[in-house]
Amino acid sequence: MHSRRRFLRECLAVAASMPALARASAAPASLAGDFDLLWGAIDEGYAYHARRQDWRATGARWRPRALAARSREDLLAALEGAIAELRDEHVTLDAHLPGSPRPVPMATDLWAEWIGQDPMMSAVRAGSVADVAGAVPGMRVVAVQGVPVEQAVRRLLGGGRPQDARARDWALRRLVAGPWSGEITLDVTIAGRASRLAIAREDQPAGATPPLIARRIGEDRDLGYLRIKNNLGDDGLVPHFDAALQYLKATRGLILDLRETQSGGSTSVAHALLGRFVTQKSPWVAKAAGAAKRGTEPRVEEVVPRGPFAYAARTLVLVDRWTAGEGETLAIGLETAARATLVGTAMAGLRGDTREIRLPRSGIVLRYPAARVFHANGTPREAVRPGIPVDIVAPKGGPGDPILYQGLKLLEAAAAPGR
Repeated sequence: MHSRRRFLRECLAVAASMPALARASAAPASLAGDFDLLWGAIDEGYAYHARRQDWRATGARWRPRALAARSREDLLAALEGAIAELRDEHVTLDAHLPGSPRPVPMATDLWAEWIGQDPMMSAVRAGSVADVAGAVPGMRVVAVQGVPVEQAVRRLLGGGRPQDARARDWALRRLVAGPWSGEITLDVTIAGRASRLAIAREDQPAGATPPLIARRIGEDRDLGYLRIKNNLGDDGLVPHFDAALQYLKATRGLILDLRETQSGGSTSVAHALLGRFVTQKSPWVAKAAGAAKRGTEPRVEEVVPRGPFAYAARTLVLVDRWTAGEGETLAIGLETAARATLVGTAMAGLRGDTREIRLPRSGIVLRYPAARVFHANGTPREAVRPGIPVDIVAPKGGPGDPILYQGLKLLEAAAAPGR
């Protein structure tokens, strides 16, 4: 409460210094008040503050723009600018402008990261727009929209050479993701060859797709493959999952593919799915409210059995950079409670368990991590890595999906008679 009053005093001082004309043209307080609500919610509840005085400075910079907003779009630009300074892809709004950056990984098909001093493209979604445009894992990013990548990153982060590796990765991924609408050009090199990728972005709602697919696979069709194509935020997924598991009940092993769970989600849905793999109450994840310096110690949560039977055969869980949010929580819960094996690459690394509030004047919904999430062994969720890593830049095996290939190879070997 004291920090909020101090923030408001600082903002009032900034507002007092604004030209009279700018103050006269300010948006109604009923609209700009949403900025104060968003700022206060994050100030009090965000679980990953490094230095809360930085968030106060952010508020002082962006509140005048919110006060000057004449439309919902103007306000949205101010809100986006403020939350961008957290450098956290798990802080999101449910609205965007055509030029707004695409959230990672929810609305992008590229994953980039700094490997040493090299800005590398480490993952590309198969069959995506970027894939069709020629993007492949292992490309080095040279420039974005014609701007050298180092310069573009410094500009996005406010100048200077940032020392925070997480912020540098955030900036690189945001640049490569591009806007919701429009074309983005990427100058890249691979194996000594330079090329330019032109990737067209269109802001279109996702088409309706089945929430999952279930197949019997393997030479004898006695292995199961279940791919969730849903962000785990819809309770309606649960009966579909139950029906799929009934169909695969007699299989000698299961591949559960979580590579299309790329945002958000609901803990209750993840808990319900996991309940089909345990026979007794078991720990599955740990959570701690608030920031590390002022929050409580992680508290282990338990999952209880659900449904007419528990799937007991060996389970492999496929993960990659588009396994995000509750998809990550479900993956580590399966590893803990069901002794499943994770196969693939590192996951999205989205931090925390989100809280949601609707800003009453604009109707915009804010989501932000209000609790830290850990593997039951104490590892932060964002730091968990699969037990069976797969190198998708230089994959082993035949053409196609290297993660699925590795999973199927392991499952067939484990489920072979006599094993």
